[in-house]
Amino acid sequence: MMVCERSRFEELWAGFAVCKLNRHGEEEMSANDPQAIIGKIFSYDVFNELDKAALVAKLDITDAIYNINSAIRLQQGQSPQTDNVISEIPPQGILISSPGTYTFFADITWSPASVACAAITIISDNVVLDLGNFNLKATVQDNSQLMAGIFIVNASHVTILNGTLVDMCLYGICAESVSALTIENVTITGLSFNNLSIRNISPAGIHIDKASQVTIADCAVQYMYVTSDATDGIQVLNTSNGTLSGCRVSNLVNYDGSVTGYSSIKSLDIATAHCSSADLQSHFSSNIQTLGHTVLGFAPIFCINLTYEDCTATNMTGCCDDCHGMSVFLDALITVNNFTANTVTDGVARSNSGAKATGLEVYGAEVLISNCSVENIKSINPQDKQSTGFSAWGIGITFINCKANNVVVCDENGNQSPALGYGTGFGWAPDPRIPFRNIGAYRVQYSACSASNCQVGFDTWFHVNSTWTHVSFTNCDTNILVEPGVSRILSGNPCSECNPPITASITNIASGNTYPPE
Repeated sequence: MMVCERSRFEELWAGFAVCKLNRHGEEEMSANDPQAIIGKIFSYDVFNELDKAALVAKLDITDAIYNINSAIRLQQGQSPQTDNVISEIPPQGILISSPGTYTFFADITWSPASVACAAITIISDNVVLDLGNFNLKATVQDNSQLMAGIFIVNASHVTILNGTLVDMCLYGICAESVSALTIENVTITGLSFNNLSIRNISPAGIHIDKASQVTIADCAVQYMYVTSDATDGIQVLNTSNGTLSGCRVSNLVNYDGSVTGYSSIKSLDIATAHCSSADLQSHFSSNIQTLGHTVLGFAPIFCINLTYEDCTATNMTGCCDDCHGMSVFLDALITVNNFTANTVTDGVARSNSGAKATGLEVYGAEVLISNCSVENIKSINPQDKQSTGFSAWGIGITFINCKANNVVVCDENGNQSPALGYGTGFGWAPDPRIPFRNIGAYRVQYSACSASNCQVGFDTWFHVNSTWTHVSFTNCDTNILVEPGVSRILSGNPCSECNPPITASITNIASGNTYPPE
């Protein structure tokens, strides 16, 4: 597998031209070849220290989700839609199997059958479904069932336009094995789902899997209330070549699992621009079989060549696991420009303790973060002893002209103490689990970045061969923290993905760094 090398620092500043893989012959890569994506990511030096098979087995839930969706995929008995005007939908749903433009005549209320089903299933190429700015409202008797508003499968050149899906269950829109799909000006609101008996199930407003050439524009996912292992506003899996623009995800609550505004797994060449994630919250009751109770505004996992431009995350509230405005997790060749996060709070739980909070965290290789700003980041009694504006783990990560303001660690009463950890503007991304706790931040560059109103402006802990140039700090207790040979004690409990609970003492590996004196 060819490994792309990062351009010189000056070239990054000029625009960061991501090195694309050769798309001719044996080095061609697509989302239909997930092993190539995984192989590319794990070809970087620091990833060689990871147990690739174990991580993929744990974090790649795409096969599990695909298998769960087979119940909807194999549904039978739908009513064939022969008229181009849709005026009613029977309990078993309708089936569009011929090309054409289909439109709503008025608002439609659908009472789904008590089986896995979809209101509208599309299996034909060249279909336009125009909801005509009307509502498709479901009256669901059992919100644990596998049900979607619109299900598109094995089709190309399908367009969904102009309307609102109300009170759906598992999905608002679900699309599998599609190409040239467009979803525009659609709102999904009031989705409600309650099912902890199916592992890795992840209700979503819009769910895309095994796709190419996808466009999602000016859509909204809002007011989702679920109890499940996970939930997502817009989820894109195994997809190549797509754009998300002008979308809004807001008011998502999971009462016993994780919450993500925009998630991507094993995808490449996806551009996300002018999208927002707001008012997401997780709770913990008793579910310790889930992957976690994280709250993430944006979260790509096992992805390459993604870009994020002018996106925002606001009011992220976590309980006993991580809470981040954006988490770039185990990815390569990601660029983020002009991202903002405001008010990210972790530890809002009965235990008054979380894992950590971050405006924007990076676990990755060759990642560029530029012109981004985060503020009001707080961790309450964090197990990872840290709250951070921007954090780095991996190799070749660059932060340019980024700003962190008002980052704190405190107890449940707002008291601050070094024993609780530090609110850090810029630092390492800690994790008590093996092997994450053994890998530092290698060749990280901080240029023209600033920290204000933080307990620590810039933390050099666990950085290796990294540089801080033209950095500034205002009203920080410590401007640049240098602690050679110091140990920190991190911990994790079942709610924060550590079952059984663990405690780890980690000794600083910092070396070869270049930073200005205070």
